[in-house]
Amino acid sequence: MTTRYSVRFVNSSGEWSVEVEHGTDLLEASRMCDAPVQTLCNGIGACVQCKVRVLENPENLSDPQTLEKDKMGNIFHITGERLGCQAKVEGPVVIEPLPARLPKKKRMRLRRS
Repeated sequence: MTTRYSVRFVNSSGEWSVEVEHGTDLLEASRMCDAPVQTLCNGIGACVQCKVRVLENPENLSDPQTLEKDKMGNIFHITGERLGCQAKVEGPVVIEPLPARLPKKKRMRLRRS
């Protein structure tokens, strides 16, 4: 028998719920219930668009690993923000999908001689 946990996504647009197996990442859980978690890199951790905020039971997610810490910094315990593609479900959680933000373009300055 496989252990399943409730994942609930909540934001101002609505609420989405799904039951997932232990170890399912939040991005996959969002896809299963059509919750609005975005991604540009299809879940490999490169784009940081799948950022979510953990509203309840952050202890029921896997610990952040090196890739997630590199992309998000080491303040997840203060902000409650995690990468949906990296955080794996280990118990029931309530999640807020955050709006996707495109990276700022860096302007190249031309040097005048």
